[in-house]
Amino acid sequence: MSTESTRASGTSVHDRQRDRAERGVRTRDAMAALRNDRPSPPRRRRPAMVALSILLIIGGAAIAGLLALNLDSREPVLVLAQDVPAGTEITTDLLRTTPVASEGLQLVPEDQAAEVLGTYTRVPVSQGQLLDVTMLTTAEPMGEGRAQVGVPMTAGLVPPGLRSGDEVRLVRTGTSAGDQVTPLAIGLVLSTSAEEGGGLTGGEGGDGSATVLVDADSADAVVDAAGSNLLGIALVRRGVAIDDADLRALGDG
Repeated sequence: MSTESTRASGTSVHDRQRDRAERGVRTRDAMAALRNDRPSPPRRRRPAMVALSILLIIGGAAIAGLLALNLDSREPVLVLAQDVPAGTEITTDLLRTTPVASEGLQLVPEDQAAEVLGTYTRVPVSQGQLLDVTMLTTAEPMGEGRAQVGVPMTAGLVPPGLRSGDEVRLVRTGTSAGDQVTPLAIGLVLSTSAEEGGGLTGGEGGDGSATVLVDADSADAVVDAAGSNLLGIALVRRGVAIDDADLRALGDG
């Protein structure tokens, strides 16, 4: 009997020790699993990356600010509403406005439009071109001692591509090979039929016409030669600006 009790008691002690050991293992496994489930602590950001991010943000804001300032600095300035030849008087119907950043330029602000009315273009100006004060003069092309004449631009007697602003020499050609050529005047081309959409210019496969500014004393001779189809035109200079000196030179030609 005692032997059986001792065996039962020994078995019970052994079983209890094994149970405790198993419970310990399970407890350690559970705690390890719990530790693995915990979120990892946040990584510390590198100071250099943080500084670079701040610089990028500040730089982007500065660029955006500069763009906004440039947009805000635009102001309306005058532009030409149509193509005009040299010597054209500036009137209200020839002017339009467009906003531009005009700092450092010689453009004409919209609020100064009254100051350019009544002036004249010194050079040909294209539609949409910004109006610059250097393009204008107060010298009136049709002043005392000057006259505008209409002349034909006959192919063979006119250089190709003649246009407003060109300085030309007008001569009377002979009726035969032995006749002497007679100089008539130095003139300034104010417009051509090609520029006005009314025909071809001479020397480019067809005839046209031009309006030329000459001194008044030579006007009759120029008209007579043109009417007799004996007027030749020679190009002297391209794109001459109309100013007092150039207009006085017409009378000296």
